[in-house]
Amino acid sequence: MKVAAIDVGSNSIKLVVVDAAASDSFAVLAREKETVRLGHNTLRRGHLSAATIERAADCIKRFRSIAEARGAERMFAVATASVREARNSAQFIKEIERRTGVRTSILSSIEEARLIGIAASHGCATRGATIINVDIGGGSTEISLMRDGAPAALFSVKLGAVGLTERYLTSDPIKPKELRPLVQEVRAALERPSRELRGARWQQATGTSGTIISIGEALRLRASEEERKAQGAQPAGEEIALSKLARFNSRMAELTVSERLAIPGISAQRSEIIVAGGQILEGAMRALGINVLRTCGWALREGVLIDRLREIEAESRPPVPDIADHRLRGVHAVGRRFGYEEAHARRVAQLAERIFDQLVQSEAPAKLTRHHRTLLSAAALLHDVGYHIAHESHHKHALYLIKNSELTGFSEAERDVIANAARYHRGPAPKERHLDYAALNEADQETVFALAAILRIADAMDRSHDNRVNDVRCVRDGQLVHIQLSSSANCDREILAAEQKGEMFEAVFDCKLSFSRRAALKRA
Repeated sequence: MKVAAIDVGSNSIKLVVVDAAASDSFAVLAREKETVRLGHNTLRRGHLSAATIERAADCIKRFRSIAEARGAERMFAVATASVREARNSAQFIKEIERRTGVRTSILSSIEEARLIGIAASHGCATRGATIINVDIGGGSTEISLMRDGAPAALFSVKLGAVGLTERYLTSDPIKPKELRPLVQEVRAALERPSRELRGARWQQATGTSGTIISIGEALRLRASEEERKAQGAQPAGEEIALSKLARFNSRMAELTVSERLAIPGISAQRSEIIVAGGQILEGAMRALGINVLRTCGWALREGVLIDRLREIEAESRPPVPDIADHRLRGVHAVGRRFGYEEAHARRVAQLAERIFDQLVQSEAPAKLTRHHRTLLSAAALLHDVGYHIAHESHHKHALYLIKNSELTGFSEAERDVIANAARYHRGPAPKERHLDYAALNEADQETVFALAAILRIADAMDRSHDNRVNDVRCVRDGQLVHIQLSSSANCDREILAAEQKGEMFEAVFDCKLSFSRRAALKRA
């Protein structure tokens, strides 16, 4: 399968097209990069200008043509800090899709760190090794600790080469009084990752992004011929030693932009932001205790490809997964943070999954996939977290808490679907006047309606929070869907609650619901 990924970053937009045999095996057909500078003024003002949106649309349209010319069957586009932090991000997404036909997902900062970590551990690390990766973007810096290809710790800090340059570095050459507060901000922003990773161990340290690769190339070109010969054969990428980086940064800060441009390995666009980028890298290496790291050419777009190819592989299997989705670990972490009632959450999720699985097997009209099952499970696990704020309107509070939480493994759009599905586990059905629901695109609105319809029934079956319903059997016969509850106790209240909350289900699945109880054997 030929697929393409577009990374809409704060400094540049990048494309990669690959011919994939599997999620861990693909050949690169094309790579493209264009410096669009979405972060220019956007990170400071929090608004994407019409001219900025037009530049991005022109670039993405051209990249789509390149991908299609290479035979790409599917295309995935993601946006990071500049779009994520802009007040008009929704307008950007709609306008890009209208002009280019490409739907762009906004990544949360932690999801960005996870995907970059996947790319670095897959493309630039020894198989099975624990690595730490630093990625410096235009608007943020991501740190990923990966063990055997899976995230062990993820961080995102608002330190970007474009953002810091615009905020602090206005003179040419840079004045020491401008550089000092920049260095102080870098040090302060990295205190939390440094503290939480204290004692952590890794075998390899890598650095991704154009800034780090440019620094590595510049240091390589500055090294003497004798030094290069003495190194002998080296792994892919360039080595960046902290001591050499510190000297490089001091030298860069003394030069004008035009003088930096003359340094081999530093491009015209990079010469404007290399000072801020270098200071972020030096600060990160000092904070994390990294003496040497190696540059890595794989980053976000490769991580997106690997992750999406894994999803495609999963979707090719039956809708019912054979193992728990790894992304639900992050969902449980959010639930525990807000003191969710874990036994109830797990039981509701189990019942919702059982109904989902049997509906799919009975060829329900709704287009339900393995991916939708995972979103349903996440919503079920978090449907009651709103109690953390108040009992009254807790479903609305759940929406707020989920929308403002980091859900590792989910895009911001997926997080919004989960939040809305949880919000409608009780109360009125979704309406266009509900702002958070109205903000979803049509496909996501349909998904929310279907998932919430199942969740309402599952929640009703554990209305007493006592796990009395052990299992359910869901059978469709024409227009009738019959759900049989398995329990050793009386379930009249649960059946009544399910009947009262069945209207959405009947509308979504074009059916009439009925319920009964099957006595389950008591354990001796």
